Amino acid sequence: MMRGNSFPFGRRIRLGAACLTAVLSWTAVHLPAARADPIVTQQLPITVPSIQHWEPDAGSSGFVLASDSHIVTTGEFGETAQLLAQDLMRAGKPISVTEGGDLPGDIVLRHGDTGTPRAESYRIDISDRLTITAADAAGMVHGTQTAWQWLRQRTDLPGGAAMDWPNYPERGLMLDTGREFFPVDWVKARIREAAYLRMNLLQLHLSDSQGFRLESGSHPEITSPEHYSAADLREILDYAHAYAIEIVPEIDMPSHMNAVLARHQDLVLRPVRTTPQDAVLDATIAGGIGGKIDLTNPLAYQLISDILHEFVPMFPGRYWHLGCDEYVSDFTRYPQLGDYATRTFGPDAGPGDVLVGFADWAADIVESLGKTPRVWNDGFDHARLLTPKPELVVQYWSASGGGLPWLPGGRTPEEFARAGHPILNAAFTPTYFTTGGVGAALNAPPELLWAWDPQLFVDGQRLPEPERSLLRGSMLFLWCDDPAALTPDQIVPPLLARLPIMAQQLWSGTGGLAYPEFVARTAAVAWP
Repeated sequence: MMRGNSFPFGRRIRLGAACLTAVLSWTAVHLPAARADPIVTQQLPITVPSIQHWEPDAGSSGFVLASDSHIVTTGEFGETAQLLAQDLMRAGKPISVTEGGDLPGDIVLRHGDTGTPRAESYRIDISDRLTITAADAAGMVHGTQTAWQWLRQRTDLPGGAAMDWPNYPERGLMLDTGREFFPVDWVKARIREAAYLRMNLLQLHLSDSQGFRLESGSHPEITSPEHYSAADLREILDYAHAYAIEIVPEIDMPSHMNAVLARHQDLVLRPVRTTPQDAVLDATIAGGIGGKIDLTNPLAYQLISDILHEFVPMFPGRYWHLGCDEYVSDFTRYPQLGDYATRTFGPDAGPGDVLVGFADWAADIVESLGKTPRVWNDGFDHARLLTPKPELVVQYWSASGGGLPWLPGGRTPEEFARAGHPILNAAFTPTYFTTGGVGAALNAPPELLWAWDPQLFVDGQRLPEPERSLLRGSMLFLWCDDPAALTPDQIVPPLLARLPIMAQQLWSGTGGLAYPEFVARTAAVAWP
């Protein structure tokens, strides 16, 4: 994938750098002017991301967290109450959780109407009590994170009511643990940081050229030495659930399958020719030849079916990511795909239809197991006859159909949306951060992520108004093309420089706030 080491030639690097320079120049001209933030003038402590609406109550003396304060809740929100108590305890503000009646100075967590029908919304009423109201578990987690950000800055809060909700339903972080293995505690720390910023998705890229990170019972030969045991996975899933973070697992296929195919060499898709230029590309894109499974071989489908049936039920979330990226773009090297397409789908089919047929077949399995399938967009750029199932959630990262992601040539976001696909904006620039390899030279700086608009796709286009409801949101994507480039601890600072920006973009927008002021805000709220 272009998100991997797929810039093998100096001219492509220079062109990419030129494109990035042009974008940065555009940003400098089009950055909106800063405007006053009403929250600051009303003396409410800072939050990141900023809240949507605040109504001060001049007649209220406000709330004070005292030594005898309690967190009062029902069993429904008991776990969230305990987590808030633990946070306050670590900050030197000991507090206990009760299910009795509330008194002045208490923090009250209750189920109820938030004043908006939006999912994940919450309301905080500040009087002599601090009352957090939510209609769902996610809203309550978000509300407690806002209260925690306030109370760690000051223990007295002005009277009023805060009402808050996200602009986009999907706000996430992706970790490439397929290439660079991340320990369980490291993953949990990233979950905690994402929850602090009111994000709700963590995509785990669990397989790639460097490893297969799940413990397989049906095919133990595919499991890498560094992997997550069943107990590890349960620990991650339980921790994410407590913080209302939904895990989106991804086992990339039918490319990026090196770790799986290392013990299944008979299933590797082989080209009929390899020029020196082909060899360079093979060494840098999608795991090379050794990472592509042969979709003309029935045994390939059996292996993939075994993997899906084993692992999809292990994850409680709504989604399963199939990958479907960077399989083949030069079909002249793989004439067997064209032959298979005409035999299987009819005389009008082309080799690009093979991947669409595979995606629909795999999506049927995922749906039969109760999940909604997700895919990268570029696998569908070369189809001649078939169309992907509209139920597929498309994560749109590249416009080119196999070249530089900013250039045209593939299916556009509008085409996917008009076909009914929900779509997540995974624009290579500026949502990708690559730890090493050639792609790292094209990492966008945090300032560009701040100037970006989540509606702006990698090709510079936006969805037409009738299709904009299909835009789910975005994520910050961490790719580890060179797993030796940065250690997990070295990855954290550049990640945390960008994660609050993505959270702000997707929750309530940047609102014309100047980037240096936002950096100061993130410092004020610190990290959990």
